Amino acid sequence: MNNSGASVRPLAIALALAAGAAVPADLAAQEEDACRLVSNTSTEGAVEKLTTAGETEDPEAQRALFAEALEDLQSEIQDDDDPTALWLAAEANIGLGDFEAADALLIRFVGANPACQERSENSRFNAWATAYNEAIQHYQANDMEGALAAFLNANAIKKDSRAFNNAGLLYQNLDDQEAAIEQFQGAVEADDPSDQARDASLNLAEALRSAGRAAEAIEMLRLFAEVHQNDVMAEMNYAVALTIEGDAAAAQPTFTKLLARDDLTVDQWNQVGVGLYEAESFEDAVTAFQKARALNPYDRDALNNLATSALEAGDIELAAELSRLLVERYPYDFDAYTLLANTASKTENAALALQIIQERGGLAFSLENVQLRERGENAYVVEGLVMGRSEEVGGQVTIPIEFLDQQGEVAATEQLQLVIPANGETEIFQVELTSGVPIAGFRFQKVASS
Repeated sequence: MNNSGASVRPLAIALALAAGAAVPADLAAQEEDACRLVSNTSTEGAVEKLTTAGETEDPEAQRALFAEALEDLQSEIQDDDDPTALWLAAEANIGLGDFEAADALLIRFVGANPACQERSENSRFNAWATAYNEAIQHYQANDMEGALAAFLNANAIKKDSRAFNNAGLLYQNLDDQEAAIEQFQGAVEADDPSDQARDASLNLAEALRSAGRAAEAIEMLRLFAEVHQNDVMAEMNYAVALTIEGDAAAAQPTFTKLLARDDLTVDQWNQVGVGLYEAESFEDAVTAFQKARALNPYDRDALNNLATSALEAGDIELAAELSRLLVERYPYDFDAYTLLANTASKTENAALALQIIQERGGLAFSLENVQLRERGENAYVVEGLVMGRSEEVGGQVTIPIEFLDQQGEVAATEQLQLVIPANGETEIFQVELTSGVPIAGFRFQKVASS
């Protein structure tokens, strides 16, 4: 796709933390009497060790206790399907991180006493949450291999779209399309939560196309849209796929219908615009992003995407106006300078284009993939990557972030403290805010590095 060196920014998939508490090794902790488990002389030792492990903060001591508990239970689970022993052994394996073994034991546990389905699901969710949170910690530490391993472990104990989808994205970063396809398929099949399944449907289609399986991609999106008939993005994803594969006529009715709606949110208009841009329907993309900006003029994605689409649609005046605003609000956005330089080139203003390129080249670092997210009621976070772009390694920078209310007024200011990475390397950053008023957007103040 010819996009003059810039591109629209799809909404990033949120790697939200999953909440969960460890299931206590308490056999009576169950509302259903039918699943009340009873310990005996053969399992008492394991119960004691699991209880002690839950009260121990030393990871090595915990692992030793889990291993000892599992050893104590071996004779009980070898040939017999005693529900108490099976559940305790599953909990011990969860503590040891062996989710595949725990999965097999929990299947046997429910088979031995179907009334224990709820207890089994609680164990699965808490194990999944532990692995998912571990994956997030690895991801935030830029340890992608550790994150992938933890997501895969989460998938072994519970089918949830979030871990499958994130594992697929990490496999794509490793250029392993077949492994990514398998993970995205798991996310679509799990369909929980639905927004992640929707993201996975598009990710799966892209992976299938990359693997030369375009017909499968279109059919998968068609079926997803058919099942989720009230899902705006399911419709959009299918229409975009049709367009990319050369059937624009079949897709146009969907685009026309979506653009005529008046009930979409800012995020939905952004997503519709991204789909239209990917389908190279740039004028329609401009319309979608204008609708997003009409709802929230301070949304960064809508601003960037409208500027980029306007440039592709040939509306140079609009692209120039918005790209100047991008550089003003986000002075560490490398792509914003590129976009502004491109608009100057389109107007044959070579002097301005050169000036902008020089300003871009003077950046010691840039802030990439920056997103504003809500984190519960009145809580927000700005997160992204800082990339080193010079030999100025290790310099410390404090950048004020101004959070804007729905009228564009500064509601609060927080400080982003950074250490400049080596040239070409990145580090994750986050800045959190609790606000008494709704936050509509943010902007950076440019400061000198030290």
